[in-house]
Amino acid sequence: MVGISTARKLAKQVYLSIIHNKIEQERKKLYDGKFNLLPNWWNLAVNESQHMEVQGCDVSDLTAAYGTPLYVIDKQRLVANYNNFYNSFHKHYPKIIIGYSYKTNPLPSILSVLHDTGAYAEVISEFELWMALKLGVPANKIIFNGPSKTQQSLALAVTNQIMMINIDGFAEIDTIDSLAKKNRHTQQVGVRVVTSVGWSSQFGLGIKNGSALEAFKRLKTKQHIKPCGLHLHLGTGLKNIDTYLQAIKEVLDFSKQLSEQLNIKIQYFDFGGGFGVPTVRPFTETDTRLAANQLPIATFDPSQTPSLDDYSKKIINLFTQYYSGDTEHLPTIIFEPGRAITSSAQLLLVSVLAIKDGDNNTKTVIVDGGKNITMPLAYEYHEIFAATKMEQSNNAEFYNIYGPLCHPSDIIFLLKKLPELEVNDILAVMDAGAYFVPNQMNFSNPRPAAVIVDNGQHKLIRKRENYADIVALDIWN
Repeated sequence: MVGISTARKLAKQVYLSIIHNKIEQERKKLYDGKFNLLPNWWNLAVNESQHMEVQGCDVSDLTAAYGTPLYVIDKQRLVANYNNFYNSFHKHYPKIIIGYSYKTNPLPSILSVLHDTGAYAEVISEFELWMALKLGVPANKIIFNGPSKTQQSLALAVTNQIMMINIDGFAEIDTIDSLAKKNRHTQQVGVRVVTSVGWSSQFGLGIKNGSALEAFKRLKTKQHIKPCGLHLHLGTGLKNIDTYLQAIKEVLDFSKQLSEQLNIKIQYFDFGGGFGVPTVRPFTETDTRLAANQLPIATFDPSQTPSLDDYSKKIINLFTQYYSGDTEHLPTIIFEPGRAITSSAQLLLVSVLAIKDGDNNTKTVIVDGGKNITMPLAYEYHEIFAATKMEQSNNAEFYNIYGPLCHPSDIIFLLKKLPELEVNDILAVMDAGAYFVPNQMNFSNPRPAAVIVDNGQHKLIRKRENYADIVALDIWN
C-alpha cells in the first residue's frame, strides 16, 4: 500500500511533468522562429549599418540629437492606422464617426495629426476636454465619457455645447439639465450601458437590472436634455469578435425597447474601443510559469488577431439587421479606438547603461528607462529589438533587462534573446503608443522627450523634462 507521503510525491511529480511539458511546448514556439515578431510588422527598415530606421531616420541619429529615453512617432503609420480603421467600417456603412481616445496617448501633436485626418475627440476628464478645446476641435466633434464628471467639467462641456455627454450615473442628469437651462440650449446626451460581457464594476448603468431604462425615463422628463445615444465600452486589447457582437446585440435590443416603451429614437450608437492589436498580448498563466522556471516567454502568432475587416463585416451585418434604409434616416455609429490607432505608430528607445553577469548563463542589463515610462510591460508582451544591432547574430545571448529605478520590480523583460549587447547600445520597445505616455511618472528621473518622424525628417514634439520641471510646483521653504 502506497503511503500518503509517497502518493503526494508521485502526484507532485506528475503535476511537475505536465507543467514541464507545457513549458517545453512554449519553448519550441520561441526557438523554431515560426512566430518571431520581425521589424516588418511595424514597417521598419534596417540600413547598411544594421541600425533600425523609422521613416528613413536612423535611430542612432535620433538618439544622438535628442538623447534617451526617447519616444519616436511614425506619422505615416499613425495616419494609415486611422484611415484603415475608418475605411474598414465606412465601406460597409455610410455613417461612421471615429473619436480618438485621448486617454490612450494625450500628446498634443499626435492628437492634432489625428484631428487633421478626421478624428473626433473622445475625452474622459476636464483636462482632456480642455485640451480638445485648446487644440481647436469643434465642440460638435467632442464626446465626453467617464465615471467621474465633476460639476466644473460638465459646465465646460455644456457651455460649449459639445456633441455628446454619455452619462455614467443618475447624478449627472439633473446637473446637465440645470446647466443647459442656464445656457439656454438643449444638450445631447447618451447613457453608458453595461451588458452581460465586458467591463462593469464602477462603469455605466445596467440593462439587465433596469438601471439604464430608469435613466432614460428620467432623461425624458428633462426639458433641456435630448436623450439620443447609447454607449458601451468593453475593455482594452480585446481580440474576440463574439464579445463585441454579444454586447452590441444587447444594446440594439435595448434600443428597440426604448423606442417601443418611451418613444426615444437612438441617433448615436457609440460602441467604444478596446480593439486589440496583433503585436501585443496580455501575459498569461503560462508566461508566469515560464518566468518562475527561468525560461523565456514564448512569442506568438500575430496573424491570429482578427483584422478590422473581420470586425467590421460582422458588426455591420448585425447592425443592419436592426437598422437599414436610406442614409438620411440611419443612426450614426461611433467608435472610440485608441490602441488600434496609436499603439504600433510609436516606439520607445532606451540606452544600455550597464551589463553584468547574471545567474543561469544570463546577463543582466540596466537601461535608462524603466517602469516609470513602461508601465504596460508589467502586464503585456511587447517586442524589443536591439535597434543598433538588427543583424541576426550567432553570438545572441539571453538577457534580463531592468530599468534604472532603485526597485526590484523595475523589470523591462526577462530572458530576452538578443545580439551580444554593449554599453551605449540602443534598444527599441515596440508598440509604445498606447498607455505608455499617460502612465509615465518622474520616479527619480525626468520624463522622456518625443519626436515625430516623416519621410526622413524629424521634429521634436515634447521637450525632455528637466529637474526644475519636476519640482516646479513644489514650495521649498
